[in-house]
Amino acid sequence: MHIGRGPWIAWMRSGGIPVTQVSFPKSFSLVFVAATIPALFGAAPAAEPLRYFRLAGAPVAAQASSTSIAVVNSASYLPGISPGGLATIFGQNLTDVSGVVVPNSNPLPTQLANVNVLVNGVYAPIFSIAYAGGQDQISVQIPYGTNVGPGAAFIEVLDYGQTTGTARVDSFTEDPGIFAYNGNYAVGLLYPDYSLIGPSNPARPRDVVILYTTGLGLLNQNLRDGYGAPYDPLAYTREPFQVLVNGQVCQVLFSGLGPGFVGLYQVNIVLPNNLPRGNLSIQIVSPYANSNVAILPVQ
Repeated sequence: MHIGRGPWIAWMRSGGIPVTQVSFPKSFSLVFVAATIPALFGAAPAAEPLRYFRLAGAPVAAQASSTSIAVVNSASYLPGISPGGLATIFGQNLTDVSGVVVPNSNPLPTQLANVNVLVNGVYAPIFSIAYAGGQDQISVQIPYGTNVGPGAAFIEVLDYGQTTGTARVDSFTEDPGIFAYNGNYAVGLLYPDYSLIGPSNPARPRDVVILYTTGLGLLNQNLRDGYGAPYDPLAYTREPFQVLVNGQVCQVLFSGLGPGFVGLYQVNIVLPNNLPRGNLSIQIVSPYANSNVAILPVQ
């Protein structure tokens, strides 16, 4: 998978960590766009909705599609979606886009390069459309109001108003995914220099790490689809999440949406003080759902 570099501009104070200007890799299959105007909505959370979680080892719902499209969590690449999170659609002959097209607007558009994506009839904000290796790749934010349950989401791709692909997928209350690059290195930044953690820049025990994720589910406030997350007040996850590195529990300073970003969650953690050296496993866990396992280099 091709990896490029691009600027990310965010301002946040989460667990005492201010982030100014940083840059880190972005996947070809999901091109992030920084949302420069925060959406400041402080409405009370809606009544508790139906809850549905991915069970370990359980099969996912079959995807009935017109052009063999797959709809996956943009970070873990596991089938299915999560309301408010980021999803990527893979398929052939979905659009006439060549290369990569990204919007430059806030909120994100629901039409890009004459392409729309509908989730249960609701237009989804579009992050990017790309064509590579004979496949179309469309990355979207799943609308916050999407129903959850087995096969609860009907996804439809339109090109110039004509349906080019459909799929019915599972929709999970939370479906944690850790973004990774160059194979399976977790997208994480070191505090205070905001450098990307990797083989040539490993973390150390007791370091503070900003881990980028999606699919962490319900929030402590209501937000509008396609708008960047607020800076004040911050949008916290309603469920408690833990992060395990090499099987050890990290101290969590913040778990919520990255301010200014759409559908991008972050978890700020303090690494345990007795970690061994090496490429260590990192995973997000909750009482209901676990993320994919990524690699965190530690020295």
